[in-house]
Amino acid sequence: MSTADAILRGARPDRLRRADVIHPFHGVIVTGERPRSVVDRAWAYTRVMPADGWFSHSTAARLLGLPLPRVLERGPLHVTVAGDSCRPRGVGVVGHQRDLSEPAWGTAHLRVSSGEHVPLRVATAGACLVTVASQVGLPDLVALTDAARLVADARATADIDRMLRHSSRRAGCAALRRALALSEPGVRSRAETHLRLTLARAGLPQAVVAPPTATPLGELHPDLAWPDFGVLVEYEGEGHRTNPRQFAADLGRFDAFGDAEWSTVRATKDDLYKDSRRLILTVSRRLRARGWRPTRPVRSDMPPIAVP
Repeated sequence: MSTADAILRGARPDRLRRADVIHPFHGVIVTGERPRSVVDRAWAYTRVMPADGWFSHSTAARLLGLPLPRVLERGPLHVTVAGDSCRPRGVGVVGHQRDLSEPAWGTAHLRVSSGEHVPLRVATAGACLVTVASQVGLPDLVALTDAARLVADARATADIDRMLRHSSRRAGCAALRRALALSEPGVRSRAETHLRLTLARAGLPQAVVAPPTATPLGELHPDLAWPDFGVLVEYEGEGHRTNPRQFAADLGRFDAFGDAEWSTVRATKDDLYKDSRRLILTVSRRLRARGWRPTRPVRSDMPPIAVP
């Protein structure tokens, strides 16, 4: 509760200074455990959040379950208010003033650590992407757009279009427009977006995202594929290596693609975020062997497009 509410209910000031009372934000008290998750912290802050405030930027992305660079997975809460309101201030909070097309936020019922579902005012998909555009580069904004379209499907695309249509002169809209042009439906992770962008930037032909592919195991959906040339790429994340069940499934998929006469290239985290040369040259070589004829040189010497 807020400190003011606690005093109105009869709490003495010295009681609020005891060790079992936590002050996650100025004017907010919590008893018991310190708020752990971003939902916990957001719910605590609502006790003092301005009446027209809503969670935006990377905070909204985290609350909506969208992928962010590791450096943004923690940090202060971002809260936006209307342009004629006072910007929120305080330790653990970054305040913003913004007039976006309405509605810029909706009520999301999210689960706190105690198991309850609580209402939070969170940016819509379009407003989230417009505001977070100031915090991330284009590859990550594309990944966020891919994820929003995957999670919310047509609703996210419609909201992004609405935001661009009615807020076209606002900061972030130009970057979001570029990201939307590069976005592809069906991409299932941030790394897979970066994989697609890395290969396209190198000058390889545009890949198809998760196409239905007939194999002896039935219909499978590779991460990226060039059906005209029978080449595909599968991204192997950390879970693919450390989870025995996932590792066994990956081996089965790899064999099934081979039995269906697909040339399969496996990509790793290091291929994306440390050195992409092996990946680019291998995919290029496989495509050439299957009949692709490039119209421009393939570039394998560029630095990674993003950080983990």
